Amino acid sequence: MIIFSKALADQATVWEALRASQSCQNLPPDLLRFSAQSKPVVMWNLTAHCNLACQHCYMDAGQNAREELSLEEGIRLVDELAEMKVPILIFTGGEPLLSRNFYALAFHAREVGLRTVISTNGTLITAEVAGLLAEAKIRYVGVSLDAASAGSHDAFRGVAGAHARALQGLKNARDAGLKTGLRITLTADNWQDVPALLNLALQEKIPRFCLYHLVPTGRGADITARDVTPEQRRSVIRLLAEAAEELKGEDIEILTTDSPMDGAYLLELLKGDPRSENVRKLLLNAGGCSTGVKVANINHRGDVHPCHFMPQVVVGNVRERSFRDIWIDHPVAELQSLRDIKSRLKGACGACDYLDLCGGCRQKAYYYHGDMLAEDPTCILEQKSQKSG
Repeated sequence: MIIFSKALADQATVWEALRASQSCQNLPPDLLRFSAQSKPVVMWNLTAHCNLACQHCYMDAGQNAREELSLEEGIRLVDELAEMKVPILIFTGGEPLLSRNFYALAFHAREVGLRTVISTNGTLITAEVAGLLAEAKIRYVGVSLDAASAGSHDAFRGVAGAHARALQGLKNARDAGLKTGLRITLTADNWQDVPALLNLALQEKIPRFCLYHLVPTGRGADITARDVTPEQRRSVIRLLAEAAEELKGEDIEILTTDSPMDGAYLLELLKGDPRSENVRKLLLNAGGCSTGVKVANINHRGDVHPCHFMPQVVVGNVRERSFRDIWIDHPVAELQSLRDIKSRLKGACGACDYLDLCGGCRQKAYYYHGDMLAEDPTCILEQKSQKSG
């Protein structure tokens, strides 16, 4: 996660995060990934059930809601994560609001002091639902809009009317006093929509704009031919960097995720700029790809993955072992290997000047090369492009 507006606007909270110790309980949720926090942000796919049919869905979610953790199992997991003091729990799916246990788990998390956010398609957030989310003290509501036009978004999400309902859900959450964010997954079909969607966030007073890069997992693997070109990706990153500077002082935060190379490219753009040293420190603290280190994923069946985009790597199941045992006390060799993977990377990633703060996306390396240690072929560093022709 690269928070452009924090890095480029020189806001004090960034440096507070850099100075943070093991305890991050007082840090804003959006800065936890920039902190020295050793316990992971946990993404929990409550359900594989979804009311949409998104072309890029990493879970290949649909109408099958079987095998979910029971309410008793879920409560036990929430209690354990609270006891561990994980910095934040992200409720996701599928569509998490379709989980029969969502509200019970959300309110229980509130009672035990566990900080929670929700990642949702937004279509089910009525004014009443928004009020319940606020009552449950959900810290952040991220809603996806993948095109400026309703027709394009609805086609990508597979259901007519999805755009209008998602936008209304975003407004309902905002009006309920919740921190909200508009998110887009970048493809060749929508990269030119980024300025319009950023303007929409500004017009609707949505305080966060988050750009996701396409990761070839689940149904996302079926549309890799529609990923952006390196120059299109660079163009979008330059636009967001410029916008972050121009909007300094505005109530909006601009960030990207699923591409640690964005940070390296940002430093390329900042060569000769006196801010570059502080930005490098920030990115070093974030550490690049967080797989198996600062992020963890638990799917609807209780399988634990080092990243939600890495379903092929299962390091345990919370029905059989506690999450603490899986992640901290007795991690399996595969998980341990991911935690020192940078020292073994091959190709351009292994030789890169930005290895210490990037390392590429390991899932992309695995998908394109069949090797988690290989270089990430989606890198946008222009110096690499010139060398490879």
